[in-house]
Amino acid sequence: MTFLILVLKGFLIGLAFIIPGVSGGTIAVYLGVYDKLLNAIGNIFKEFRKSMKLLIPIFLGAVISVVGLAWLLGFLIDKNSLVVLMLFIGLILGGIPALLDKISGKGKTKAAFITFVIAFVLVLTLVILDKFLSPTSRADFTISAGSFFLIFLLGAIASMTMIVPGISGSALLMMLGFYTVIVTNVIGNILDFSVVGYNLFVLIPFALGIGAGIILFSKLLGHLLGKFPVESYGAILGFVMASAIGIFFEIRDPATGLTHSEQLPVVDNFVGFIQANPWSMVWGFLVLGAGFFISFRFLPRADNKRK
Repeated sequence: MTFLILVLKGFLIGLAFIIPGVSGGTIAVYLGVYDKLLNAIGNIFKEFRKSMKLLIPIFLGAVISVVGLAWLLGFLIDKNSLVVLMLFIGLILGGIPALLDKISGKGKTKAAFITFVIAFVLVLTLVILDKFLSPTSRADFTISAGSFFLIFLLGAIASMTMIVPGISGSALLMMLGFYTVIVTNVIGNILDFSVVGYNLFVLIPFALGIGAGIILFSKLLGHLLGKFPVESYGAILGFVMASAIGIFFEIRDPATGLTHSEQLPVVDNFVGFIQANPWSMVWGFLVLGAGFFISFRFLPRADNKRK
């Protein structure tokens, strides 16, 4: 029974990987396994068997949820990315009050503001540069050593966001323009054996990057959050707010192509898009509000109660 419960918890944590705006770390806190996960990862070599008893069922549950739901999200994003991504933005914004709680009243407001500005400007600059240098969404990777290293690096970066409560790894991938090419095009089509070679080329370095990142950075991030909590969460807040802007840039006009990677960004002609799709805008703001309410009402308050 314990094994099945851990699989279920892993399933819920796995949702955070495919739903931008939902933090795997926050869900782990909510489910009461965050501290145990950090301890298991940090001592995986010292207490291998004990760590595996926890990590294997959680990993299994996460894989089931990711593989089972990635295709569905990809399908919905292709059909109407405005409604889907506005929901994700709402989920991100709804988690901001919980991050503010970790900063306010700690006596280091100035330090938190400085790290917030640095993180926000840095991430937003990367987003803007990425959109100028690569205005179209990436549909696939070229099979090369450079792509292998890039995918490994993306996995390592995404792994850090899985460790820290409040940060969404899928939001990071969406912001950088790699969500579709990895999550929907590869993980969502993992059972399409006609492209098994390409899928493995993407999945192997990405999984290796996640594993290496978790092992290498779990203790470092734990140390920073323990010794410099206000400054660290100030930087996290900057990332979260910049990621919401980055995801907005990923909203595309479904009338301009069959898939999200082929469609044109709505920011190229936002006024024209609003005039042509008034009801999509209405639904977009409704789901944004729903996402904000869900994230604000459940995840942050669960985190605060635990504290």
